[in-house]
Amino acid sequence: MSPNKLSKVPLTVIGGFLGAGKTTFLNALIRGGISDNSLIVINDFGDINIDAELIDYRDEQMLQLSNGCICCTLGGTLAEQLAKAMRLHDRPDAVFIETSGVADPARIADIAKVSRRLDLAEVVCLVDGSQARRHHVDPFTAETWRAQLHAASRILVNRLASDDSAEEAWLIALLRRLNPAARIENMDRQASFATLAPAPAQAAPKPLYHIPVSGGGWTSVSVPICTPVDAERLQRLLLDYRDALLRAKGFLYRQDRSPRQLLQFSGDRVTWQPAVGSPGRCQLVCIGRSGERFDALVADLQPLGGV
Repeated sequence: MSPNKLSKVPLTVIGGFLGAGKTTFLNALIRGGISDNSLIVINDFGDINIDAELIDYRDEQMLQLSNGCICCTLGGTLAEQLAKAMRLHDRPDAVFIETSGVADPARIADIAKVSRRLDLAEVVCLVDGSQARRHHVDPFTAETWRAQLHAASRILVNRLASDDSAEEAWLIALLRRLNPAARIENMDRQASFATLAPAPAQAAPKPLYHIPVSGGGWTSVSVPICTPVDAERLQRLLLDYRDALLRAKGFLYRQDRSPRQLLQFSGDRVTWQPAVGSPGRCQLVCIGRSGERFDALVADLQPLGGV
């Protein structure tokens, strides 16, 4: 048996709350040059594959599942899928799992503890500094947010106001209190995400999974919006419901711009940017707390695109 078959495969879990910057960090790892035989797992809460579409790696071998990509053949739970991948003749050199924004990374990291073929390299938790106070005190988000931090071996903070040293000091102190053992880094002080990535190896990874999950109290809905939207009206609507809406993301057409756009909403921040890749269906995925307010948001979204 070759040394590669005897050695364990390192597993990196990338966690963090909704909109914390996990996909951006994963893209930085890819651009930094992780092994071209790495396996990437996207664990998304929504029912359409927004996060997977945002990954920079666009190789046809990965996307055309009929070509024998291992995405076609691996079914069942995440643990079963990883076990099958580890038994392949050309098993991955490393595994990177991006968890959903409401997942507990510790539960995913536990897979490595019971696996004979996986070795937990690290659990990275992304933190949106601009939303930390809200997530820390909100009874609905606090338990999930703190659990994600407790699981981390490395905590990466971003989106802190550069001129607010008091806020940075408060947040770093809080994070150290919640997880004294974790290494804490302020990404806003880095030249780029890539400076935080592991040492580069080759190019980009090959296979990609999309694994939907669900959680108590959380809900997710995909709203089809078929015609160009009034961007200002949509932004006002999302902000009006931010007490129930934690995250929104999707591909839409705007009335004032011709290319298909990627919309992302988190906290009180709405961003638009041109969508890359070939045109696909236009839908907005909304994630939040289930209840009357979330239902009202969905009802108000329906007329926006002529649906």
